[in-house]
Amino acid sequence: MSPQTLRLASFDVGTDDLRWWAPELLERYPQGYYDMHQQLLTAVCQQSQPEDLGGAELSSVELIKFEPRKSHYPSDADLADLDGIIISGSASAAYDQDPWVIQLQAVIQDYHHRQIRLSGYSFAPQIVAQSLGGKVERNPPGTELSVVTVNLTPAAQRYFKTERTAYAIQVHHNDGVTALPPGAISLGTSGVTEHLGWMLGSHILVFSGHPEYCRDPWILERMMLAERRDQLVPAQLIDFGLQTLWHPTDYVWQTQQQLRFFLGHLRIED
Repeated sequence: MSPQTLRLASFDVGTDDLRWWAPELLERYPQGYYDMHQQLLTAVCQQSQPEDLGGAELSSVELIKFEPRKSHYPSDADLADLDGIIISGSASAAYDQDPWVIQLQAVIQDYHHRQIRLSGYSFAPQIVAQSLGGKVERNPPGTELSVVTVNLTPAAQRYFKTERTAYAIQVHHNDGVTALPPGAISLGTSGVTEHLGWMLGSHILVFSGHPEYCRDPWILERMMLAERRDQLVPAQLIDFGLQTLWHPTDYVWQTQQQLRFFLGHLRIED
């Protein structure tokens, strides 16, 4: 079997926020989330063996950048040449009434009906849930950030075909999915956030955890320092988060599951 290349659309809905929130990140990552995700996927691809990816031999992952905040989406011809879409994090809320958020919801509904593979981090499980009949609101227990343990649901264990019961990942969110869309299955809970990601059929897998931050914890460190400076998050919570920020995580494992998903090796079993 010849090595495969994945071609994925990168829906960047968060880099514009970094320009006012933490502009120093753009010195290391000039294209923001696009650069973070491309470097992450390339690194994990290079260190993964076929047995890590459901038997597939993956040679590379190519990201093509699109910017929904500027109404920049793939054409039908583009979609025919893509293996799926990754949605970045964002400082916006999935329930905002900004025109670009409403347009993105309509696009997600269309992709869902067409069974186009959708994945992504943080904002992704929220905007996809909001688009497909779920509910997103301020996380009832409050903000969650830094390294957390995701306790996998039994359904997620079957979905990923794993015996592990939990994994560690960095998160950074004020909102949470409090009701899943019809047919969706929770990935797991931290005890603070009810649904830390979820799955639907063979075409949606969205994570609350940020593997791109885990690969370079400096990213989230700068974000948290900016939030403490601007009093966006209580200083005590920031200080606690900074203590756990550099703890080991399982971001490689989470990203390998995402690659397996885009390769078509994951689906919910009846």
